[in-house]
Amino acid sequence: MDRSVHEQYIKRCFSLARKGMGTVSPNPLVGSVIVKDNIILGEGNHEFYGGPHAEPNAIANCKEDRSGATLYCNLEPCCHTNKQTPPCVNTIIKNKIKRVVISNLDPNPNVSGNGVKLLEDAGLEVIVGVLEEEGRELNEAFFKFIQTNKPFVHIKLAQTLDGKIATDTGDSKWISNDSARVIVHEWRLKHDAVLVGRNTLSKDNPTLNIRMGVDSKGKVPYRIVMGSVDKMDLSFNLFSDKWSDRTIIATTVKSYNNASDAQLEHIKNNGISVVFTELINGSMDLELLLKKLGKLKITSVLVEGGKSVITSFINQKQYDKISFFVCPKIIGNGISYYENENLTNMKDAISFEKTRVENIDNQVLIHAYKNLEAKCLQD
Repeated sequence: MDRSVHEQYIKRCFSLARKGMGTVSPNPLVGSVIVKDNIILGEGNHEFYGGPHAEPNAIANCKEDRSGATLYCNLEPCCHTNKQTPPCVNTIIKNKIKRVVISNLDPNPNVSGNGVKLLEDAGLEVIVGVLEEEGRELNEAFFKFIQTNKPFVHIKLAQTLDGKIATDTGDSKWISNDSARVIVHEWRLKHDAVLVGRNTLSKDNPTLNIRMGVDSKGKVPYRIVMGSVDKMDLSFNLFSDKWSDRTIIATTVKSYNNASDAQLEHIKNNGISVVFTELINGSMDLELLLKKLGKLKITSVLVEGGKSVITSFINQKQYDKISFFVCPKIIGNGISYYENENLTNMKDAISFEKTRVENIDNQVLIHAYKNLEAKCLQD
């Protein structure tokens, strides 16, 4: 069969998979389509964590005989029992599917090619690697988490043409327009957690929930505040609203011990979690923090600034992707999102890879990934 036909159905799998955004984590986004004689017999997606996977959903939605059909899915069907649902490969084989076309192998060591082997051993034809790069980006958070036990870290920001994220007074409302902010709220749906620093907390008093007309699907992401807890005003929204049990304070043991009895009582009474990390050269140890967040099954974190937080993530190289809106404004003096006094030569500049550019309502949105070959500034 023409590879372009396979790509057509795999793209449909991607669209179906995205329907699970915000509801399936820590599982991956997966869609499946069953085709026979160029007719779609059924399709489905993984809808929510703990629920049936995409392949059995697609099979269940078939109204006609699926024997001899081709099953498309963007991720290798599971084959292990270390989960809440039965292995998908057994269901596929039982239903006499003839061919399985896959975008990505599952990086989960419990699967990782074993699903393909079981299907081939049962006599099915298996094709792997259709639109592989697109499939990897769709599930980039799952891939990072399952291989490292640390969440995928996505830094976002909006800046002026002259590279400022706020005026000298700290005012940043608004550099970007509504179109950009809608996208950010869509990213909040996509990620398990949103992270800010204590300075952003004090300046903006954010809620970090999902708004701007975006369907939250009932989800409020974990809201992480990083900084000295003894210096935090716990009357702010994140510590006192109806979602306070979705708030996590990332701080040090020393700062926690310096907190007042009233602060500690407020944290306890409002269901706020505390995750401890340590200091490295005056900054929080982000690798340790991410490992602890991973133990909480947080697979992805959207970092929303400000300057000191973004600088720490970049300098410690504990990020995976950065997305920034470049907006058609200039303000002259102001605050940049990154500072490093040690960088004095252009040859030492931090470089990125796999960049992509979009035009969003008269704003430029640039996505870039961490250069995996670049040296960490703290090495």
